[in-house]
Amino acid sequence: QSQGPPRSPQLSSSSSYYNSNSSSQYTPPVPDFKIGTFTLNANGFPAESNGQETTNSYSHSNGMSSNNSQSVRETGIIEKLLQTYGFIQCCERQARLFFHFSQFDGNTEHLRIGDPVEFEVTFDRRTGKPIASAVTKISPEVVLSEERVIGIVTTELRSESGGEHQGRITYENRGECFFLPYGKEDVEGYVTLKPGDKVSFQIATNQRTGNLAARHVRLENPAQPVKYQGVVSTIKDSYGFIERADVVDEIFFHFSEAKNIPGGLKLGDDVEFFIQTRNGKEVATNMVKLNPGTVVFEDINQELIRGQVLKPVERNPRHNQKDPLTGRIRYRGKDRSEVEVKFGERDQKGDFTLRHGDWVQFNIATDRRDHLQKATNISLLDDSFNVSGEKREHGVIAALKDGYGFIKCADRDARLFFHYNELLDPENEIAINDEVMFTVAQDTTNQSPNRQSAIRIHRVNSGTVKFEVLVTEGVQGQVEFNIYQVKRTKELIAVGVKILPGNPRTKFYPYIAPPSKAVLPNSP
Repeated sequence: QSQGPPRSPQLSSSSSYYNSNSSSQYTPPVPDFKIGTFTLNANGFPAESNGQETTNSYSHSNGMSSNNSQSVRETGIIEKLLQTYGFIQCCERQARLFFHFSQFDGNTEHLRIGDPVEFEVTFDRRTGKPIASAVTKISPEVVLSEERVIGIVTTELRSESGGEHQGRITYENRGECFFLPYGKEDVEGYVTLKPGDKVSFQIATNQRTGNLAARHVRLENPAQPVKYQGVVSTIKDSYGFIERADVVDEIFFHFSEAKNIPGGLKLGDDVEFFIQTRNGKEVATNMVKLNPGTVVFEDINQELIRGQVLKPVERNPRHNQKDPLTGRIRYRGKDRSEVEVKFGERDQKGDFTLRHGDWVQFNIATDRRDHLQKATNISLLDDSFNVSGEKREHGVIAALKDGYGFIKCADRDARLFFHYNELLDPENEIAINDEVMFTVAQDTTNQSPNRQSAIRIHRVNSGTVKFEVLVTEGVQGQVEFNIYQVKRTKELIAVGVKILPGNPRTKFYPYIAPPSKAVLPNSP
């Protein structure tokens, strides 16, 4: 049995959960983690946000410790890595175990998702949940060279009907010429390598077969001038930046390089360009405008997935965020494992307010450049309101301006301001007198921080919104009418007033056609 590093004092060995008088090496079954929101406690270990602790189903035998028992080592795959902890998918059982970085024997900076590891199953003393400790990395089958090697592409990678045809790279070592194969997944960035291109790469050695191959191939100097594509992401007074379609990066351009484009450039334009190095920096040159939709950054899976928002995108960040994907959504994978995916402010269907715990529907998009996945086409589900008990109010669109409007409320004596981006169905144009349902929230804009506004606005069927509630029906006197109460003011009004036939005093009351309304005292 291999031995791991010393255990943290917060962890207790799984061996202490066996009978010290028994020689059995029985390992108790480890259940799947329930889906939940985890936060770190003072010891750096996750605790479920709902405040409920799982009762430990593994008990001591006779209250005796079994320090003499040997702990059983298991194997697994690193499934997720966060700031100070991660999760391991077990190979011997259907379980997903937490581990803290302090329990890893080695430098965690060298740990990657997908790495095979060996560990012991222990238990968190506070929650009683099984966790992984004494984690060690298993030597991989393929070992990469630490230094990058320079070579030349001799054979272009091609996709054929019978399968992918591997490309080849030649490089020189101590006067000898060697050839190495590479595949599509080995090329960094969304680029096509051509014969004669100068590249750098790492040499991968399969320790079982001894075969060599080129991995992490990076284009350094193309044999022929290469045309690149991208989308204009920033425009200033005389310059701008382009988001490149080949790598996850932006490149500078000066307006003089776009002087031949009629009408100039604007944000979101698809462009084609060459790259030159000036003053030690790469810049885009000889820019040409492309048809809209030419540049594609990601492939979208059309399968609709249901998940829950762990962290919404911050509307007004106080500092410049380097990561554009600050939102987080959790969902269940096809194997029922818990999966977490990022999203950005452009990934919602509209710019409505998302809240922690919201239930949403979305697609998975895979970036062509680095193959990272994110959630996109995010729409809010009605379950968000049913589960959370969020208070929803009704009203009618009273006025529409440029980008904003006002709602006449059924439940309060006020008109509420709203932004168009709070419409949950932005594809359908809204109009005056449309009936809507919404949530009232404090305005988060800097212009009116103390003003209330309507958010998460959903159009409802005509006739749904009621401004009055029927209190008494068929009240008779010299006239017959119904009594309604105005919801927002609690005022009583008479509706559908009719003069009774045969009343001798009829001549003193002018006839008002129904459904006329009259204000009554607060007590009928």
